[in-house]
Amino acid sequence: MAQYSPILRQQKIALFALVAATTSFAMGVMLPVNLRVERSGKPSIPAVATKPQNEAPQVTEKAQTSENSPKVLSGSGLNFKGAIAQRVDYLETTLAQLKTQRFSYAIPQQFQGKTIKEVSIPGEQKVIALTFDDGPWPNSTQQILDILKENKIKATFFWVGAALKNHKNIAKTVVNEGHVVANHSWSHRYGKHSSEAAAKEIESTAQLIEELTGIESPIFRPPGGNLTNGLVDYVLGKNYVNVMWSADSQDWKSSSGKIIDQVLKDSKSGGIVLMHDGGGNRSETVKALPTIIKSLKEQGYTFVTLPELLEIADQKPVEQPQPTDSSQP
Repeated sequence: MAQYSPILRQQKIALFALVAATTSFAMGVMLPVNLRVERSGKPSIPAVATKPQNEAPQVTEKAQTSENSPKVLSGSGLNFKGAIAQRVDYLETTLAQLKTQRFSYAIPQQFQGKTIKEVSIPGEQKVIALTFDDGPWPNSTQQILDILKENKIKATFFWVGAALKNHKNIAKTVVNEGHVVANHSWSHRYGKHSSEAAAKEIESTAQLIEELTGIESPIFRPPGGNLTNGLVDYVLGKNYVNVMWSADSQDWKSSSGKIIDQVLKDSKSGGIVLMHDGGGNRSETVKALPTIIKSLKEQGYTFVTLPELLEIADQKPVEQPQPTDSSQP
């Protein structure tokens, strides 16, 4: 199953560009301060000897003469400070360009501006999405990441802006390990929001996610699943996909055994499982998660992120050709 390689690939390209810029700067600094090489005339170009068509051309170096040989000049003609300044300008420009690069999860058009709790999966595929709310959180978020990594599966994390502000260090870890991050409001308030308050709740969280990870995430889940307090109206107007759930673990109030039973009872292909990595003590969730993963894998499920789930649901089933009746003339 694809794991959103376009985003990871773009991040790697940005990293390579940064390394190249830094290396170029370092090489410029290490140039000898008392030497400069100049070539008079045009640069020497290797001459190509003509051969019959069935033979490969032979490349020969042009003989070096006093006219085309390098001249070593003293440092008096070298503007060393100017060269350093140019390197610094180049590096700063490159870094500025990298900072402006932003990546966004691709949401199929049919789901933009819509509320979903599950999706219809074509064919006989058995796919399911694990989601975790209210983080990031000390200890439990990292413990859940370790379990996911051990089982080689990806999940979706709905972050509360205020929690993210207090635990910024976990943000890049979640993204770098291939998981998806989404918006769960700034303060996790259930009450009614004015349009201005709703905008602040959503945009402040979105801005912090983008600042820390470079990702623009058009995925939202309302605190408490409240659809009528103004937050959902705002995000739907911005073409977010508003994500509910089809299997509620009730892990905020249950023991690990009950959490396992709740999830397995309501799991289905195209389903979305609600769990929590933050908002309180999540030790029971951490205990339950390995068993949930093991049981669903044994049932033939593949775990996907929400963008992957929506992408699979957006695919049209391939029509199988109808068998012909060989008995007919």
